[in-house]
Amino acid sequence: MEIVFLGGAKEIGASCVLIKTGGKNILIDSGIRMKEDKLPNLQLLRELGGADICLISHAHLDHIGSLPLIAREYPHIFFYTNQPTKDLVKVLLYDSLKIMDSKEDEIPIYAEKNVEDLLDRTITYGFNYTFEPLEGIKVTFFPAGHILGASMIFIQTQEGSILYTGDFSTDKQLTVDKASIPKIRPDVVICESTYGDRLHTNRSYEEERLFNSIYEFISKGGKVLIPAFAIGRAQEIILILRNYMKKKKVEFNIFIDGMVREVIRVYKNNPTFLSSRYYKKVLKGEEIFLSENINVITDKKQREEIMSSSDPCVIISSSGMLTGGPSVFYAEKLVENQNALIAITGYQDEESPGRKLLELTELPEGERKIELNGKEYEVKCKVEKYGLSAHADRDSILGFLAMLKPKTVVFAHGSEEAISQISDMAIKEIEAAVLIPQNGEINTISIEKPRRQLSFFNVKKLSNIEPLNEENIKSLWEYLLENKQEANHITAEHAVLIWNGKQFLERDEVNRVFELLKSSPYFEQNPRKPYLFRILSRTEVEDKLKPKPMEQNKMRELAFEMFKDFGLYKVGMDIENVVVTFYFNFPHIANRLEDKIKEFEEKTLWKVEVNPNVNLTYAQKYLQKLLEDEGVKLLKFSYNPVINAIVVKPNKEFDSMKDMSSKFFDETGIELIFDIENKEDCTARLQNKDRMEQNKALLLIDLYFENEKDKVYKKSIKEGGKYIELSFVTPFVAEKYKDKLNELSQKTGWEIRISQTINQVEMVNILKDILTRYNIDLVKNPSIYPTTREVRVKLAEEIDSSIINEIMNEFFDRTGFYLKI
Repeated sequence: MEIVFLGGAKEIGASCVLIKTGGKNILIDSGIRMKEDKLPNLQLLRELGGADICLISHAHLDHIGSLPLIAREYPHIFFYTNQPTKDLVKVLLYDSLKIMDSKEDEIPIYAEKNVEDLLDRTITYGFNYTFEPLEGIKVTFFPAGHILGASMIFIQTQEGSILYTGDFSTDKQLTVDKASIPKIRPDVVICESTYGDRLHTNRSYEEERLFNSIYEFISKGGKVLIPAFAIGRAQEIILILRNYMKKKKVEFNIFIDGMVREVIRVYKNNPTFLSSRYYKKVLKGEEIFLSENINVITDKKQREEIMSSSDPCVIISSSGMLTGGPSVFYAEKLVENQNALIAITGYQDEESPGRKLLELTELPEGERKIELNGKEYEVKCKVEKYGLSAHADRDSILGFLAMLKPKTVVFAHGSEEAISQISDMAIKEIEAAVLIPQNGEINTISIEKPRRQLSFFNVKKLSNIEPLNEENIKSLWEYLLENKQEANHITAEHAVLIWNGKQFLERDEVNRVFELLKSSPYFEQNPRKPYLFRILSRTEVEDKLKPKPMEQNKMRELAFEMFKDFGLYKVGMDIENVVVTFYFNFPHIANRLEDKIKEFEEKTLWKVEVNPNVNLTYAQKYLQKLLEDEGVKLLKFSYNPVINAIVVKPNKEFDSMKDMSSKFFDETGIELIFDIENKEDCTARLQNKDRMEQNKALLLIDLYFENEKDKVYKKSIKEGGKYIELSFVTPFVAEKYKDKLNELSQKTGWEIRISQTINQVEMVNILKDILTRYNIDLVKNPSIYPTTREVRVKLAEEIDSSIINEIMNEFFDRTGFYLKI
């Protein structure tokens, strides 16, 4: 095979490479230079037989600026790239037409018709999809990082395989992910060398340094100009500033001008090529670039108003090298302003105004002069460079080549110094022949034994007439499993190719199948590379097709829709165990809602538990309202969970007390007791002179329970001598001593009552005492629910069911509460 650089060898600009192999001429890129000698050597291309196809790596002018000339010269050929690159090519070339038309002393090198013709003949394919543009030639685009749609191009021929890196970045950016190293074994790598002579500084450090510099000038009321490449760099800077403003909780005005606004539209229209973070945001309908304080400038009047205003602001404008576009207008206004910053963030061509501006910073004040639009200015503003490169540096390039292990490396797209340095290091570190081409030189590379490539989707193509759809996508999945493609990744293009056998695909059809794969249970979208879909195994699909619990927010909405009228006021969720807890004002009402709760569980696949605690705040307000309707005031309110009763003390008796209690019980399942003092009864009790002296009575009680296993925790004389109250761990324990308590009452002459409170601390101690004997630990302290006589616990380990029964029985005997494990 022969490799000929028509431009881009030992230089940055006019990238254009011809590969002659197997009787075919493959052209890669056709850019321009930012100088008088703009074009690659297209005459040599004609002499070498022209081009049969043209592959496009990415949409920067140094790679695409002369493509319309190729389209005009070779009307029979097709151009191949991906969709975002095609969209950006359109924006860039139409903008270039406007610039050429606006320059009176410059003859346009192509016409609008040539751009239209180029775009009409441009066919798009996504990443990781192998297609055959010519017989015996296979081409695959792989992500290169750099900018949206930037591709490394892998070409397989019978004479060997070639990887053309284009411009690539091994550092993750905000807008696009870093280049992914493909699972390929190229014989030849044509590698960019833009920064082959240096290492990049830490990107996060440079981003923060940029923001801090900008904020320093904004805080002093100054203005900042960031001349930025409209494609890639401008979008990165917008996101950097947005993120830092959010992080630092500050805000300032940002204006975007030039071609940047059109490029933003292309970025948002191609979300699958964005980084996974911003792909998800775009899918949710979020505006990722613009905001209330980040706005687009649409006309000259706005520019003048911004520059005449005293308000501080940041302006992000094309072009990035100050070679044209609105950035030159702003630079003219700011370059003599001491309270202004011009922040250079990208590569500057040797002859560009941006490069000259940077070089002036080394001169003393008074000698810093620059020509912009034919007029000379003294540079008084601050000029600073920030390392936000979207190219790989020296070590990244060498590491990339070391992983690919090519037989031959061709270094291009770099200055002579950069290529010289990286080639010297590559010779020492990489076992490969290193080639440094010259423009116009024919480089012959003979590959005796081309390396075998890993075959992907080496399956027979089907020839189905009907399109792929929801009904037949399962058949495609089963066919892929039969051909042992489980766990491999598929693209929308692959799906159409295998199903219909179509090589040339309509973009609308690919987009439709992409959405089909995204919603299909047989494929899973790659979270980091959303254009890829993993082929799921049968087990994974079976699991995916199982009914899933309703999404938690929807489930919560349905809960209130179905149960709010029954007093549901709160919903708790245990997401891990798919359990929902309903909080009713009066939980006993749930007993009447069993069918409705079952219906809810079937609809949502969430298990329902009911919190047994009464909403006492609501209960008190509710009863207060009922009493007020009767002309009665509520003096006292209390709830006894053990007997499940609410005791209220009104300021007076009223006729409907009995009816109110009955109705309240029907509505809530809770007894309503009115505390009305009976003075005659009290007097009678106080005058009872047959009772044992109280200390003797208390002593006798101690003697009666001296040998019992259940302890009386407290003995109290209540209401000035009315009765004696005994406290057990719970009132249910006292039920075992009913006869003994009656006997004590007769002997002492005292009425003996049982406290209806529970000793929760002692209950926990009893539980721990039981568990200690079985060497069992608790995960956390138990939850006690007096209303349902339950204690719920979570043990640290699984226990045999027979032991659990023993523990539960002993706990019930000692407390009268049911243990729920």
